[in-house]
Amino acid sequence: MIKNTLFILIIAILCSCQKQQQRTIILSKASANYVNWIEGDNIIILDAYTIKNTDSILALADGIILTGGEDINPLQYNDTINLAVCGDINYQRDTLERKLFDFAFKNKIPLIGVCRGMQMMNVASGGTLYGDIPTEIGTTVIHRNNGEVNHKIVLLDTCSLIFPLDTDTIMVNSWHHQGLKIIPNKLRVIARSFDGLPEAVVMDKSEHPFMIAVQFHPERLGKDNSIHRTMKASFYKQMAK
Repeated sequence: MIKNTLFILIIAILCSCQKQQQRTIILSKASANYVNWIEGDNIIILDAYTIKNTDSILALADGIILTGGEDINPLQYNDTINLAVCGDINYQRDTLERKLFDFAFKNKIPLIGVCRGMQMMNVASGGTLYGDIPTEIGTTVIHRNNGEVNHKIVLLDTCSLIFPLDTDTIMVNSWHHQGLKIIPNKLRVIARSFDGLPEAVVMDKSEHPFMIAVQFHPERLGKDNSIHRTMKASFYKQMAK
């Protein structure tokens, strides 16, 4: 009887510890919106941009999010023409995010890319970018107009990691003037805007178990939004494996 009670107590303690296991998420550059989106019980969030010794936090990473921000230096994808149409370029951030991506890819760490983060995921995988969407694609869809805008996208493929399964078009927010141009074979486009621009991609699972990215901003869609909830839930589920 005592042995059985002791066994049950040990199992209960182990289960309790497992439930309370902390997970560490690294944001390439944090803001309140990203923190509010991805925070949760037993979740530690680190802002890589403010930490000098990146290696020290990579060892702790259970998940990585490449966040939105400035234009990526076109030299990252061997392009000099786009330099003329880029806005501010943050060389420190380009280097940091390539390092975060490479670490996640090599070590199979779950990764989400958001806006610039999706562009970096494409560039780091061997792809290229449109330097300026209105100039190169046109204005059929407005992706930025002195700030954030909204437009519909079309789901090309089923992906329960990002989108609800009961629709083929969905409204998203948008705030960018660059986008994915040449896309490597290891990335699959699962949604596009009506001008053909990629709006969501996933990494082939033969290359990595969980790398997903969107061109819009789920962190600003609000906690009742289905994409906001779905991406967070799938990210948490993958980190728990």
